[in-house]
Amino acid sequence: MNTAWESARGMAQKHNANGGLFIRLGNDGDKVVGAFCGDPYPREVIWTGERYETYDASNPDHHVEGQRPSFRVALNFYVPAENTMKVLEVGTKTFKDILQCREKYTLEGWTFEVKRHGEGTRTTYSVLPERQVDDVLRAKLNETELHDLHAIAGGRAASPKPSNDAPATTPGYIDAPTAMRIIGQLKALPRGEVDALLRRFNVNRVRELREADVEAFTREVEQLEGGTALSDEVDPFA
Repeated sequence: MNTAWESARGMAQKHNANGGLFIRLGNDGDKVVGAFCGDPYPREVIWTGERYETYDASNPDHHVEGQRPSFRVALNFYVPAENTMKVLEVGTKTFKDILQCREKYTLEGWTFEVKRHGEGTRTTYSVLPERQVDDVLRAKLNETELHDLHAIAGGRAASPKPSNDAPATTPGYIDAPTAMRIIGQLKALPRGEVDALLRRFNVNRVRELREADVEAFTREVEQLEGGTALSDEVDPFA
């Protein structure tokens, strides 16, 4: 075994895991240990063809043939190894496992290990108690501010349809081929990260992105790539 290569690989994985607000377990066997904090933020989301939005039955853009809303839950998750509060986003099955842990152990008194099993669309996640929360960790949890899950996970109302002079065809805005390429990349990212990225560039849809911002936007998309959301549902875009 080449220890230099293994060391570099381990550092790269750690850097990727620590690099964002959302917890991302990208490979089989990846895991994280931490404490659930505060209340969950559940929602139904749907991919409109350009972005993930909170499902609105009255929005015609949310009735795409062959698609149905997905259930997602965002939770505050304090990671002692990083001394920081992060966001864990999970699907239906994983959330049911968290509920079972809550009923049997209570989430407030324990840290839990969340571990990925499998690759691609055949991925599941286990949630197991790790150790009881001691006084030192309790103090950390009490002094650490919770994230606004409603804002981070895209809890706002769905965006209205743009007018006929959509920026996609307006000089100074992103062209259609570039927009389609970026949309293809965004489909593989967690819903919350897509919404947060769009908010940072002050746009509701990819086609509203200005040409001057395309390079920076693409660079951030590439930084987000390489991990997956904690989804135990089949990815319709895989």
